[in-house]
Amino acid sequence: MTDERKLPQLVMRLANLASLPALELPAGYHLRHFEPGDELHWEAIVEKSFGWSRDFGRRIASHPYYQPERVLFICDQEKPVATACAWEEPQWEADCGYLHMVGVDPAYGGRGLGYSVSLAALHRMREEGKRHAVLETDDFRLSAIHIYLKLGYVPAYEGSELEERWRQVHDKLNIPFIPRPGVQAATKPGKPDKPNEDALVLNERHRIYGVIDGVSSMTGYCDADGSTGGWIAAQLLARELGADTPQLELREAVLRANSQLMQRMDEVGVDTSEKWKRWGAVFAVVKVHASYFEYVQSGDCMLFARYRDGSIRVMSRNQVAGFDHQSLTALRELKESGTLTEEEISLRMKPIAIGNRNLANMPGGYSVMNGDPALASLMEYGHISLANVQRIYAVSDGMFHFIENDEDPRKWEKFLNELDVQGIKAYMERLVEEEELDPLCEKYPRHKKSDDKSAVIVELARINSSV
Repeated sequence: MTDERKLPQLVMRLANLASLPALELPAGYHLRHFEPGDELHWEAIVEKSFGWSRDFGRRIASHPYYQPERVLFICDQEKPVATACAWEEPQWEADCGYLHMVGVDPAYGGRGLGYSVSLAALHRMREEGKRHAVLETDDFRLSAIHIYLKLGYVPAYEGSELEERWRQVHDKLNIPFIPRPGVQAATKPGKPDKPNEDALVLNERHRIYGVIDGVSSMTGYCDADGSTGGWIAAQLLARELGADTPQLELREAVLRANSQLMQRMDEVGVDTSEKWKRWGAVFAVVKVHASYFEYVQSGDCMLFARYRDGSIRVMSRNQVAGFDHQSLTALRELKESGTLTEEEISLRMKPIAIGNRNLANMPGGYSVMNGDPALASLMEYGHISLANVQRIYAVSDGMFHFIENDEDPRKWEKFLNELDVQGIKAYMERLVEEEELDPLCEKYPRHKKSDDKSAVIVELARINSSV
């Protein structure tokens, strides 16, 4: 072997073995697994393919996962000319297959045998119950990497060094390289002494980014650790969306968290027959692909896109703004009456709040993850082309509660311009300063002086410039 091996090796993942293409061998070839006496055939193919010798007994037969059925050959008549192992290694997940020792006799190159024997190994993995697959390879094995990409494998990398190595590989293969997006994110509690019920989603592996805003029960539930229902709900969803599992779909992850939330509430005795007693979470999350992005959204978390020409696309609707406006109007009228104590005002506002909470996941209300299966049809989701998209923004309502009911048609554009100019953290600090100047919520009507704040900005200029 004359090419220099770099460590760590490059890793590639195949997210789903469920939809593999059918195996079709070239005419005159057939597939079989290892038979006694094939040791020398395997060693000869490996030496011709890789340029170094390996002993079958030490390399393969002594492995704890070894079975003859997992070592495959494609044969020309009776002669084995290509091989691959449908393998498993302990450092990967239990349901993850490992494509191992793919080799083709160079005299049989150019006939698609590397692709076919690899696909045969993937079929074998699926038959054994594997759900996804991984492999390790070297930077200089360009022909093999091209085959793996054709099979549906995608590069997996962490850190700038591996990203640069993959960029060089793609350049040599003359295949567009899709870099990871740049991400700016921050979250800040509304009160330093209270749990932050917001959560960030920063899943680099799956390029999933967004914000979650927990919604606490009006009953004031807290567990033994002092965690509110809203915090628990937000963390359940953040865990599902931040998972490292090979296959992660946005909508399905939300629905799994929704079911888990209902189970969690049932376990601690929450009366879920009354919606206003439930915990919940609203969210705005995207998953970035090579040429488009998916999104899921509910409640008053918001999603925006900025295009290269500077134009802004509002991709979501603040579903609770109208209900907030009604309740804030009622609150103002009660205060202006001048005849009611704070306690009396609170008692009169409670039925309004309960009524609004009971509109959760109703056609005339708004969507929220609160354990209700109706979320499946009422949350917003879809996909949007990345063509000319420069940035995607996901923000929780604490970032914009000053302008929640502003009638200025350019309010979102102005808001995003400020975020771009100041940056998320600086914008948050300035917002806190303004909240302190309006502690009674008179200049900017809102339900509390300061709310939890979260924002994620996904910078896509690097991606679009590479496509």
